[in-house]
Amino acid sequence: MTPLARPGMTLAETLVGLVLLGLVAALGLSALGLVGRAAASAGADPGAVGAAQDLLRLRLSAALPSLGEGRRGQAALLFEGGPERLTFPAELPPRFGLPGPALLELRRAEGALRLFWRPLSAAPATAQGGEGAAGRVLLDDVAALRLRYFGAPRPSEPVAWRESWSDAALLPTLVELTVEFRDDPPGAARQWPPLVVAPRFARPASTAPADAAPSAPRNGGSSR
Repeated sequence: MTPLARPGMTLAETLVGLVLLGLVAALGLSALGLVGRAAASAGADPGAVGAAQDLLRLRLSAALPSLGEGRRGQAALLFEGGPERLTFPAELPPRFGLPGPALLELRRAEGALRLFWRPLSAAPATAQGGEGAAGRVLLDDVAALRLRYFGAPRPSEPVAWRESWSDAALLPTLVELTVEFRDDPPGAARQWPPLVVAPRFARPASTAPADAAPSAPRNGGSSR
């Protein structure tokens, strides 16, 4: 017997098959996009926020009342705070490779929260390069850094919250740090818990603020 010939696919069946293949490809690309967004969200590790807060809490709480020449030609603290950046002297852990106190600077640079440092005894023009000059990235995708200071910069001034702390004779009683993140990609937003630090060498304020209290460590007080 002559075997029956198997009919080929019709044009309509071919078109239907191509449409189904296109749908499968589109679903595959969509799944890859979801995986990419999930990976980016995982990269925005909320644990990094806690580690950054612990590092800043430890360094700021140990801010030193070191003196330098102020803008008025008189002795003033090296603690210089603005609404978006902060410079203060403090000791660094031995792994930073600095024997003795350092002058630290916290600010937002190139879309990241960065910590800069140099030896306290070195002038800016003579400070060595390296990670301290380039700045250690504490957090990426930072939209804004906001700072406030509570206390009285000089004994003759009233105790209050201030957006700057400059040419002062006293350390602030409290420092409030707020970080805002860019929500990029969508769904990868991180949260910055309230962070208020009390420098231990500051003179206690006669009036305590009602809207803030020192924040407790989130990760057992560990630093990076």
